[in-house]
Amino acid sequence: MSIIKIPFDTSWKKIAVSLSGGADSALLAFLLCKKITDSKLLNFEVHVISHIRCWKTKPWQQWDSLRVFNWLKERFPNISFIRHSNFISPDLEYGDKGPNIIDEYGKLVSGDNIQIRSFSEYICHYNNIDAYYNGVTKNPESIEGMSSRNIIPTDDNHHLYEMVHMGKKVYHPFRFIDKSVIFREYKIQSLIDLFNVTRSCEGEFEEINYKNYIPNQDVPICGKCFWCKEREWAIDQSK
Repeated sequence: MSIIKIPFDTSWKKIAVSLSGGADSALLAFLLCKKITDSKLLNFEVHVISHIRCWKTKPWQQWDSLRVFNWLKERFPNISFIRHSNFISPDLEYGDKGPNIIDEYGKLVSGDNIQIRSFSEYICHYNNIDAYYNGVTKNPESIEGMSSRNIIPTDDNHHLYEMVHMGKKVYHPFRFIDKSVIFREYKIQSLIDLFNVTRSCEGEFEEINYKNYIPNQDVPICGKCFWCKEREWAIDQSK
């Protein structure tokens, strides 16, 4: 039995989920597809939203998300999958410029944040999506990460978990849990094969770039970035 609560309404016909190729978004997509299958819902559409990022320095990332997407399609053949791919200029990434733009909602954010949110809004609106899901998690207490992920639930921030935006249901069901819970769920669901398909490392390697990268070739992990440390920490917690 799952230890993670995923809000879902069996009257829906279409949902959208962000899929990066990492362990968090892959698990969320799996759990949603499992709910659809277990509920025996017919003619159900799952719209998968992925982003091409850092294409010059980390060209493998778009293939990471596609590999997870293909795994889901094979595992759930009765679900109708529609994949939407969005390109983000490296010049707008948080790591390049930081939060330097006021968005239409009055928040100081980075360009990539605006593109990711805006593209998801666009897809949900024009495809009449019933609910949108994002698998962002909180930081482990023992590892310093992005300050925006240092979140604990309070009476004032439940909207970070569940909200209505532009007339659509929006869910961040992992917002208040860390990756140790995510990895535990992988074990409960006997999904280590899917976990091994995912990639967390955000490191760059001088010897591999857009000029010589071959799709789906083996790429090392740096073992030093936050995402590598978080993944290893989550695995260690289950030992």
